[in-house]
Amino acid sequence: MGRAPTRHKPRAREFTQSLPAHEARTVASDVEGRQNEPDPSLSARPRRGTISPRPGPRKEALHPARTLPTALLTACVLLAVAASGTAGAGVSPTAILVASPSTITAGDSVKLSGSVGAEQSCLGPRPVVLEWLGAGSAAWAAAASSNTAGDGTFSFSESPQYSGEYRVSLVAVGGCLAVSSDAVPVGVRVLVDSSLIASSLTAGSCPAIHATVSPDKSGQDIDLQRLSGSGWQTVETLQLDASSSASTSPCFGWEDIGVVRLRLRLPKQDELNEPGIGIVLALRIEKTNWMRKIDHLVAGRAVSVTVGSPGSFLYRRADTAPRIPASNEKLLLSMALLDSLGPDLRIVTHAATASLQQGVVQGNLWILGRGDPEITAARMGALARQLVAAGVEKVRGRVMGSTGYFAHDWWARGWRRPQSRQNVAPPTALTFQGNVVNGRYTREPEAFAARSLTKQLEKRGVAVVGKAGAGEPPEGLADVAVVQSRPLRSILVAMNRPSDNFYAEVLAKLLGATAAGPPGTISKGAAALRGWVAEHGVDFSLYDGSGLSYANRVTARGMVQLLWVAEAAPWGSMLRQGLATGGQGTLEDRLHGVKVRAKTGSLDDISALSGWVWLEKEEGWTEFSILSRGMPKWIASSIEDAIVRILTANAR
Repeated sequence: MGRAPTRHKPRAREFTQSLPAHEARTVASDVEGRQNEPDPSLSARPRRGTISPRPGPRKEALHPARTLPTALLTACVLLAVAASGTAGAGVSPTAILVASPSTITAGDSVKLSGSVGAEQSCLGPRPVVLEWLGAGSAAWAAAASSNTAGDGTFSFSESPQYSGEYRVSLVAVGGCLAVSSDAVPVGVRVLVDSSLIASSLTAGSCPAIHATVSPDKSGQDIDLQRLSGSGWQTVETLQLDASSSASTSPCFGWEDIGVVRLRLRLPKQDELNEPGIGIVLALRIEKTNWMRKIDHLVAGRAVSVTVGSPGSFLYRRADTAPRIPASNEKLLLSMALLDSLGPDLRIVTHAATASLQQGVVQGNLWILGRGDPEITAARMGALARQLVAAGVEKVRGRVMGSTGYFAHDWWARGWRRPQSRQNVAPPTALTFQGNVVNGRYTREPEAFAARSLTKQLEKRGVAVVGKAGAGEPPEGLADVAVVQSRPLRSILVAMNRPSDNFYAEVLAKLLGATAAGPPGTISKGAAALRGWVAEHGVDFSLYDGSGLSYANRVTARGMVQLLWVAEAAPWGSMLRQGLATGGQGTLEDRLHGVKVRAKTGSLDDISALSGWVWLEKEEGWTEFSILSRGMPKWIASSIEDAIVRILTANAR
C-alpha cells in the first residue's frame, strides 16, 4: 500500500483575501510565524507556500476542502486576540525627545525633535506639549505645543537664554494612553560680543577693546586672554558694568610686533549659563616710523640698542650680543655701591696710635685709609685740627701712612700695556691728591699723605720728632681723631660725570673689601660687582671697576634691566641725577638741549652710552643702552646722539 499524504498548513493568501486589510496583516503574520515552527512529523522543513510529499508513491491528493475549516478557526482566534488587545491595555506607548545641538550660545536655536511609539491609531496627529525646566527652577512650565505627524514624529525650535531641561508630554486621547519623554538637558553658553577699535596698530598703540555679554551678567568678571606658545593666557580681568559690558585698552610694544591674538572669555560664575568665549581678535602690530629710523642708523653696523621702561621694551636690536662696556661699567659699579653701602655712607680716615699720654704720642701716629679717593692736603689739615682738639701736643715717633687695608695691585685681566696704567693711578686705601704728584702717578701716596699731615701738625704747633713715612701698621692701635668723606652719592657724581678711572678702582676695592674682607683688591672688587649683577638676574663678565678691561662683556639688554633695578630702588633718582646731561662732563660737546642723564664709555674702537632719556610724548624717563664696536669714536657718538634725539622726540 502507498503512504498516506502529509498535511501542510495552508498559506495565508488562501484565506485572507476576504479579510479587512489590517486584520489580514495580523493573521498573515501569525500564520507565517506558525509556519516557521518545526513539525516533528516531518524530516525536513517544507518551503513556504508549497506541498512537499514524502518519498514514495502518492496515493491520495490533499483536498482544499479538508483544510479550510481549520484555517478559518485559526484566523478567528487571532482576530479575537488582536481585537481584545486594542480595546484593553494596548501596547505601552513611548515618547523619545532629542536636542540638537545639546549646547548652544545664547541667541541661537536648538532643535527638539522626537517621535511617539504606539499603535498606529495613536501615532497622530495628536497634541504634544513641550515643557521646560530652567536651571535652578523647581517646576516644569509649558514652552510650546504642536501636533504629532501621522507617523508619530514631532519637532520644535527653541532659543532659550539659560541652561535647563526639556521634555514632551502627550495627554490621553480616546483609547490612546498619556505618555511623557525623559528630560533632555540643553546647555546655553553666554554670548560674548567683542570688538576692537584701533586707529593705528603700531608698537606703542593702545587700541580699545569692548565686550558685551548676554544674557545680563552685570558684576561678573570677564577675562582678556592672549594666545601664546603655551595656549591662552589671561592678561587682564575686567568687571562687567550695569549694562553687562566692559572695555579696556591694552598697549602693545616692541615685543608684540607681529600678529597678536586676543579673545574675551566669561568663565562659569552661576548655574544659569555655561562659559562663553568671544571671537578671536587678530591684530598685526607694525614698527613705528621712529623705530625704522633707528633701524636705518644702525644697519650694517655692530651696534646693540635696548630701550624700555620697567618690564616693557620699546626697542631692541642685537641687544643680547656681548659687548665691551668701557666706562659704562662705572654705572654698574655705582649701582652696586649704592645698593650695598648706601648713598649716605661716609668713608672714614683714622689717625691712631698705640699710646697717647698727657698729650704726647709715645710712638708713631698712623694714618689709616679706608678707600676715600678724595684725600687731599686740605683733608689732612682737617685731621690735624681734630688731633689738636684731642689734646695732641707732640709725636715722639713718626707720622706713618698705612699701606694696609688694600693691596697694592695695579693690574686687571684685559688691561692693555702700557695704555691701561696710563689711564688710572694706583688704587690704594690711603690716597693723596688722586695719587698724582708733580703730574705723575705715585706708588707711595701713603708717604705723601704722612708728610702732609706732619706739616699740618707742625703748622699748628705740634712737634713731630721723626720723619714721615709709610708701612704696615701694627695691631692694637686706637683712634685719636678721624675725618669723614663726602656722602657716597656725592663721590659717585665726581666719578661718573668726568668718568674718573681712579675713583672707580679705589671704590671697587672698597666694595671688594666690604664683601670679602681686607685686603681690597681689583679682583675682589670685580667679583663683588659680578655677584651683585648676578643677584639681579644678569650674567656679565667683569674684571675691574673702571671699565678699562677689554675682557669685560655686557649686553645692552642686561644694562637696561639693571637700570630698571636702579629706577625701582630708593637711590635710583640720586644715581640718575648724578650722571652727566647734555653739555656736561663727558657729554660736554654733545646733546645740548636734550633732557638726558647718561654715562659714556670709550676705548679703542669701542663706544657706549647708557642711562635715562626723557620721552616728551610720555612725559617721563625711560632707560636705554647703546653699545658698539668697530667704528671711530666720532661716528659712534653721532649715531648714539641721533638715537637719543629720536627717542626723546618720538618714542612712547
